[in-house]
Amino acid sequence: MIFHKLAPLLALGLNLLLLGTALAPDRKGHREKVFACLAGALAWWNLGVFGLRMSDDPATALFWEQLLHIGVIPLPVLFYHYVLVFLGEPTRARALRTGYVLCGGFLAVSPSPLFMSGVSETYWGYAPAAGPLYHPFFVYFQAYMVLGLARLLRRYRGMESSFRRNRTLLVIFGVVVSLLGGVVDFIRFILGWEWLYPLGIPSNAIFALALGVAIIRYRLMDIGVLVKRALLYLLTSLALAPVVFVGLSVADRLLPGQHLEGNLRYSIILLVALAIALPLLRKLEYGLDRLMFQHRHGVQNALVTLGKELASVLDVKVLGQRLTESLVTRIPLTHASLKLYDPAADAFVREAWASSGAIDAPEIAIPAKSGLALWLQATGRTLVLEEAGFQPQLEPGILDAVAELERHRASMLIPLRLDGQLSGILVLGEKLSGGIFEQEEIELLEMLIGETAVALRNARLYEELRNQVDELQRTQQQLVQSAKLAAIGELAANVAHEINSPLTSILGYAGLLLNQTPPDAPAHGKLSVIENETNRARKIIQDLLHFARRRKPKREPVSLHDLVERSLALLRGKLADQGIEVETIFDSSLPPIWADGDQLTQVFMNLVANAADAMPQGGRLVVGTEARNGGDPHVAISFQDTGLGMRRDQVARIFEPFYTTKPEGQGTGLGLSVSLGIVKNHGGRIEVESESGKGTTMIVLLPLTWKPLDAS
Repeated sequence: MIFHKLAPLLALGLNLLLLGTALAPDRKGHREKVFACLAGALAWWNLGVFGLRMSDDPATALFWEQLLHIGVIPLPVLFYHYVLVFLGEPTRARALRTGYVLCGGFLAVSPSPLFMSGVSETYWGYAPAAGPLYHPFFVYFQAYMVLGLARLLRRYRGMESSFRRNRTLLVIFGVVVSLLGGVVDFIRFILGWEWLYPLGIPSNAIFALALGVAIIRYRLMDIGVLVKRALLYLLTSLALAPVVFVGLSVADRLLPGQHLEGNLRYSIILLVALAIALPLLRKLEYGLDRLMFQHRHGVQNALVTLGKELASVLDVKVLGQRLTESLVTRIPLTHASLKLYDPAADAFVREAWASSGAIDAPEIAIPAKSGLALWLQATGRTLVLEEAGFQPQLEPGILDAVAELERHRASMLIPLRLDGQLSGILVLGEKLSGGIFEQEEIELLEMLIGETAVALRNARLYEELRNQVDELQRTQQQLVQSAKLAAIGELAANVAHEINSPLTSILGYAGLLLNQTPPDAPAHGKLSVIENETNRARKIIQDLLHFARRRKPKREPVSLHDLVERSLALLRGKLADQGIEVETIFDSSLPPIWADGDQLTQVFMNLVANAADAMPQGGRLVVGTEARNGGDPHVAISFQDTGLGMRRDQVARIFEPFYTTKPEGQGTGLGLSVSLGIVKNHGGRIEVESESGKGTTMIVLLPLTWKPLDAS
């Protein structure tokens, strides 16, 4: 019977604990107030039951019955209200308003005999003697508990989040136990089964425990630390009890017949017990801490180790992949992704991603100007997604973005800041265990992301330094190559002059022999071939000398077709050796344009040479010209090959100085950059169409103008 009388104190302590957490200084929103009212009503009920079970006469028992019902009557509607805010549903429902009206009515009549006519004494203590309205009250009580349970069950079936399902399941369990306890008490009361133990208070205690677990959803306090301390004190008391008993027994034997004052004797024994137990207390606490929170310590140790590992990574991609993969495997998580700021997209896009295989979350870019990114930039705080709805300062647009991330089972966003600016966002999925991130874990993750920011800065500095070294090496190679080309150019010019003299002699003698040979003679045709080929060789040498000659740019009317033909003629040998078929499709109506012929020849030769290099096993090169009138009349010269093609990222960089897609030693990376400069000086542009494995088309667009661009 002692346990029966003291049991309400246990439930009272649990509910007062929940009430205190709900009234924490930084948590006084609507949801917390509803929860505080519910916990307060439960505590009031427990206090009343304790007073009832301590009552010695019917008058006192009736007073406590009427007092405890002040807490019992609001319970069902408060619970239903709590379920609505727990699930994030509207609280202006008709059923909720009706419940509060019924609650007010029952509270108004509860002191009268219509509600409770008195008390009756039973084996387990005093019980209420029901009035006419007590049975409708019981129906109201059970109905709203069932309504709340039905809403929980309906939402539970559609939940994808594992830890939300776990929390909701705990609340469902508490409600079911509470309902069963109420049904047992009702059957006991209606049928007069006085021998049946009243389960209302034990079920109430279990219900309070279930709500205590659910309160972790609001992170009002660290329940785990509280439980650990309570168990520690309990185990310490159990450990001290034998010492105290043995000490008392020894004292009685050592001091027979001597009667010390009781308080003095107990104080001496207690001091001795504490002196013995204190050295073991710390070890006991450490062992209990490891036993209860082994997984949490494992996560913390993993995060600390990971932070040390990241410091030595000097590659951005490797850094991101190491971070996400380690978090997924060591915590473990459903997924994790590191989003870094991309200036081209003006958004935070996925740089690294890892998944446990539980889900396949798509890439969700976060625009830099979105409310979510701006909030992370302004506050620099971690955003736990399930708590976003509890923060009134968040705009609806942010909540929509949060809802989209939650649909893919993301649970937390941690900002990564460099030099005071938001440079990245770490997106973490849910824990595979179905639990939530403890406060210590969040703090460790924030420290980890800080170390990641330092490692990212080091990686970027290292990458910049490496790029500078590479660029310096390329520049040195280009200088050497330029010197070689200059030397070869001088040599070619000298050789061309030397070859031009004998060609002139050959051409002269061939002309004399043709004049002396009858047209119908067999040798006449052979001499004609010698003359034609000599003229062609001399033209090639003259074009080479003309092209190699250093002079200032000169604009004059030129025929694009002649320039294209000259470029193809100079590279005919290269094209023939590689088995490349050349086709020209010229627009005969194309007028001359005002340009520097030698500079455009250099551009066309570079494009033809690049096309040939892209077809090492042979292919087809189609060179075409056409006039275009799109409001700005211009001419298009296209070079279409059937070569290797380029990827999109390569196309984006081909005009960068010293960038080349050719193997090392086969390209300078300057040809297209110089060509683009020449075309721009002519008021034009170069367009590129390419697909890997399907060839490339380079299109030079030049304005159709008859006026010179400069006075030179």
